Amino acid sequence: MLTSEDVDEVFDDVAFLEERFSDVQRLLLDDPAAGRENPFTLPATPCRLTVGPHVPGPFGPCFAVRLEPSPHAGAARVELLLADDGSLLGIADAGALDGWRTAIPSGLAARYLAPPAPRRLGLFGAGDPAWSCLLVLHHALPSLCEIEVVGHDPGTTRRFAAAAARRTGLTVRASQDAAATARRADIVTTTGGHPPVRSDWLSAGALLIDHTAAPPAPAVRHIGLAAGATPPAPLLLAEVVAGRALPRHAGRDIVHYRAGELAGWSALAAAAGFGEAWHRDVGTPMRLGRGIR
Repeated sequence: MLTSEDVDEVFDDVAFLEERFSDVQRLLLDDPAAGRENPFTLPATPCRLTVGPHVPGPFGPCFAVRLEPSPHAGAARVELLLADDGSLLGIADAGALDGWRTAIPSGLAARYLAPPAPRRLGLFGAGDPAWSCLLVLHHALPSLCEIEVVGHDPGTTRRFAAAAARRTGLTVRASQDAAATARRADIVTTTGGHPPVRSDWLSAGALLIDHTAAPPAPAVRHIGLAAGATPPAPLLLAEVVAGRALPRHAGRDIVHYRAGELAGWSALAAAAGFGEAWHRDVGTPMRLGRGIR
């Protein structure tokens, strides 16, 4: 069984993240219709199941099942099962997996969409999703050296900034001026739990990574420097990764990356996480059944 701390320990690893970046890139360039997840609502219960496609796992083909109980019946969890007989391989905290599952495609997108050698990150949000996003971007963009964190609660934001500075070794400050933070940043990331970001706050050439309004598929679009400017139609990130499109027409263009669901990625990320945990002996062993004494 993997707690949220166990999940963080598994995913916060340079080699592991690079392998997952490769997974995301491969999925972006594969058939987008393959590997979709199937949601179900259990009859006469408030529970919702989401069953993922078959993916390679630590003991052969497997699939992930996400169980979301009612709001008062405990936290959501992800279970990994063998494809051939449904044997349970592991259980993990779904919230922690969600943070990393969302952040990793954004890290790959940042490598393709960020301005050259970005130095300043404006991180909007100070919760668990912001933490995984921060660590992924710190790895994906080695040129980053300054981070400003904006959140609703000043005390929580200051504690987050202090923990981020200790973990990354970068200069990390808590900020209460959302507009100034966005204007100073080369990259702005929104993760929820913060004031809304306005397009006219952003500097020329900046990248906005948006986790607050996910479209069906990862997409990028330009946003105008003038407030109220009508943006062009979304461009799929896969087109940029494949080299068939450029994210900017000119260096001053602001790029808005909208994080979305990528077919097959949730199941693949879960299987990779469980496999790495097994390899590194992370987590709490479980025993099913009465056993024999």
